Amino acid sequence: MADVNTVVIVSNRQELINQISQKLVLLRNLDKIKSCSIEEAQNMFEGFNPNVLILHCDNNNAQAINLIKSLKKQEIYKNLPILLINENCSREVIIEAFDNGISDVLFMPIIDYELLIRVIWCLQRNELNLSIESQTNFLTTLGVVQPDTGVYTQKYCDEFLKNEIAQTRKYSQRACILLIAPDKKYPNYKNPKEFIEIIKKSIRLNDSIIIKDVDKFYVYLQKTKLNGAYSVFERINTNLGIDSGANAGVVEVQEQKFEDIKEALDAALEKANENTNSLIVASDFYSNTTENKIVLETPKNTIEKLKENKITDENSQIPLNEAQNNFDKNSIRLFNQAYQRKLKVVIAPVFKKYENILKIKRQDFAINAYTGAKSLFSVSSNGVNASMAIEYDGIENALVRLSITDDEQKRLFETETVDFTILNYRKVSLMLSELIDKFIMILRKKPQ
Repeated sequence: MADVNTVVIVSNRQELINQISQKLVLLRNLDKIKSCSIEEAQNMFEGFNPNVLILHCDNNNAQAINLIKSLKKQEIYKNLPILLINENCSREVIIEAFDNGISDVLFMPIIDYELLIRVIWCLQRNELNLSIESQTNFLTTLGVVQPDTGVYTQKYCDEFLKNEIAQTRKYSQRACILLIAPDKKYPNYKNPKEFIEIIKKSIRLNDSIIIKDVDKFYVYLQKTKLNGAYSVFERINTNLGIDSGANAGVVEVQEQKFEDIKEALDAALEKANENTNSLIVASDFYSNTTENKIVLETPKNTIEKLKENKITDENSQIPLNEAQNNFDKNSIRLFNQAYQRKLKVVIAPVFKKYENILKIKRQDFAINAYTGAKSLFSVSSNGVNASMAIEYDGIENALVRLSITDDEQKRLFETETVDFTILNYRKVSLMLSELIDKFIMILRKKPQ
């Protein structure tokens, strides 16, 4: 920490200001304590940059939240640590305060050591923010970081990714890499800056954006599993709105070679671009029986490559149906591995998500969900039943059945056979969400 520090206390209650001031005298390396009311704060901060702001907010005081928003919009205060003293504020107000950039929150009544610990943490955060800003400015000068967007430049793309992957493996952490691009409906397709801002809004502070090409970007997601990557992708498309979308490939960082990761992500994005709002897992066709590398190809090319490599497993006993007779056992195993992965990272999480949503909103609904070669999500109430069934054919396709019955009479029935690789998190979520919406609409029209 710095040799001397200045703390500003903002509150409309003088007795609270006095109480906090008396506790802060125990803090070392403290130069000044200043104070003012919330109304006076804007004038005090003109031309003055403290090390920490302690802001008292009682009974959901909107003025306190507006002060946070106002300060964080100003360049000089964007990194100012703010410790919020909460008194009778709702959970929503506290979350809003965090969303607008506070560093920590302290609940009344104030305990001496807790106040000191949190103020020290805020002082340390201030020093860290200043250090990060200095390093970022230096990287910008070197051309590693773009000055206008703050993302890593195309020139240093590979070096940055290699370094992040090495760090992830060194500490045995999880990480995912997205390769993402806007679809052709994107209104500012030739101007990537707005798209970069959309990505920034959808990721965490410790995640990174790296330029691969004019309209293609890597997003390095620290400490993230595939499920988390799907959530990020969903947020990006939500923030883009209904007029445009994004497509992406994703891979979870394990022990793959760097060049294999890049090639697989390129292939995954190319496949994703055949649709819209599509996320393709780059390791969907990765087989543990081959050398440790990612393989993503169309089913036909995958089978031909397997034949070339003459991969065999005499001990495997895979039941064949009529459609499978045209494929060798190793090809079928490869498809099955890919589908099992799809169940784990897409279908099961989507089913769980909507099961939790319905259980919270409507305790009168009967919900049944399971996954496997035949997966089912069903919800029923008052004689109305809606179900989504996904049946895998054992090779490359899945039969998706959506149905709603009302007192044993079918009201809706849709069947679609699809290549299972396009069943991404967003697509399955949209299908299930629309089915549930129609189910609830029919249920509301029924006499109780």
